Amino acid sequence: MLAATAASVLLLAACGNSKASASATKAITVSIPSQLETLDGAQAADTSSGEVLTNVEEGLVVMGKHNKLQPGIAKSWTKSADGLTYTFELRHDAKWADGKPLNAHDFVYSWRRNVDPKTKAVNAYRYSGIKNADAINSGKQDPSTLGVQADGDYKLVVHLEHPMATFLSMMPNAEFLPAERSVVTKYGSKYGTNAAKTGYDGPYTLKSWNGTNDSWTLVKNNKYWNKKNVHLDKVTYQVVKTTSTGLNMFESGQLDQTELSGDEVKNEKNDKSFKQVLSGVGTYVVTNEKAPSNDTLKRAFNNVDIRKALSLSIDRKTFTQNTLADGSQPALGFVSRDLGQNPKTGTDFAQEAYVKNDPANSGVSYNRKLAQQYWAKGLKELGLNGLSFNLTVDEDDQWDQISQYLQEAWTKNLKGLKVTVKKVPKATRVKDLLGNDFDVILTSWSPDYDPTTFLDMMVTGNSYNFGGWSNSEYDSLMNTVHTTANETERWNDMVKAEKLLMKEQGVIPLYQNATNYLRNTKLTGMVDNAAGGNPGWRGVDLK
Repeated sequence: MLAATAASVLLLAACGNSKASASATKAITVSIPSQLETLDGAQAADTSSGEVLTNVEEGLVVMGKHNKLQPGIAKSWTKSADGLTYTFELRHDAKWADGKPLNAHDFVYSWRRNVDPKTKAVNAYRYSGIKNADAINSGKQDPSTLGVQADGDYKLVVHLEHPMATFLSMMPNAEFLPAERSVVTKYGSKYGTNAAKTGYDGPYTLKSWNGTNDSWTLVKNNKYWNKKNVHLDKVTYQVVKTTSTGLNMFESGQLDQTELSGDEVKNEKNDKSFKQVLSGVGTYVVTNEKAPSNDTLKRAFNNVDIRKALSLSIDRKTFTQNTLADGSQPALGFVSRDLGQNPKTGTDFAQEAYVKNDPANSGVSYNRKLAQQYWAKGLKELGLNGLSFNLTVDEDDQWDQISQYLQEAWTKNLKGLKVTVKKVPKATRVKDLLGNDFDVILTSWSPDYDPTTFLDMMVTGNSYNFGGWSNSEYDSLMNTVHTTANETERWNDMVKAEKLLMKEQGVIPLYQNATNYLRNTKLTGMVDNAAGGNPGWRGVDLK
């Protein structure tokens, strides 16, 4: 999640070193900004887990270059004329890393497990639209009634309740990956908590991860059906929390890839190892409307004027250009650029949904005077003279820059506001997000290629609707988006939903992330999709 899913998703973790060289064993070391949280696809909600799962597990399909879907465990698939039935033909040579055959029954087991309320899968909502998924997830039906079945060992049939434009694009995501039943059964709630308690079916297996350490290694899986396309023998991840440390390690030959930020980008942009990618990741602020630290804040964050005042106080253009200075772009809304095009005109979704010349309703405009007016109005409605809240952020370099800027912008522009920055490890911040234990929090979302991977989060009751914003009109629009077979109607309602979300300031978008790397120039075959997922280290070689 959070970038995102997604998951889906999800981000390549870090950047590399032109001073490393290939050897008989092709091995590289790359930095990653935070610890690995889980290898259970049902529980993966952070980018580090998504990054590793992409490489150690494989679903029905794999995300390739330019977000083109490629065969994975499924060698082919068909869709019925009414769009309600998908049939996947699975490979007969797919195996788990322990040599056991991988077949359709593994997917049936895994998907039923993920929608079972007992599993408490953080991404169970992504199954919505598959027959009976919503009823099962709400405890009204048994998981065995999910619309997925094995027709023999190597044919998987999925039944939908309505056409789903995003169905296939979700298949590489963590929540749709298979889990090896015998391993899950053996370890129960401990499944995926360390390298030894996980089953693998992807191009790599994981070694040297005890559940809490800062370094772990991907090792080529010789049981993987497409091992001929796996050229790197080992990929070691090293947690590096500051980009300055990563830069020093790259320059000394300790890393083959590491991420840059701030002035490092300016200083290194002419280096032959430099690589910049405008990702689909969006960074945004969430105000807790459900359960902040006190009732006064709950009343305040449920006041749209207060939320608008906070957003209107932020000069996103100046911040991204002068403070981040890394190629990141000011947000046009909640949905990032390059996640979808109008089916008739080809216009990018973010551009079409962006509200121009109306700062009160755009959700991303900077207008200090208007911010102060909304602030005064909101405080008056609440009978208050000011507010104090905690801003929770990750304890790393870039988020430190963001938190300092927000703290200064808010307290300078909004009279009577006190902001205390609360820096915590990423794992703690993710836990606080999911547990609704914060006042205001900074987070990111890594999407798939479709705008709904952002918009779905803000539906009432969604597990990623961290702040608890709720709007019945929005919910109705998103229901149509997911049930109509008319792509023009679907597009128009997505645009309406985005505009409504911004008008009501359900979240406070900040910017669309650019990721800047130093990467070993001897690495070839890397896929850096501007938005959505990527195939991980599949196909990557060290020349």
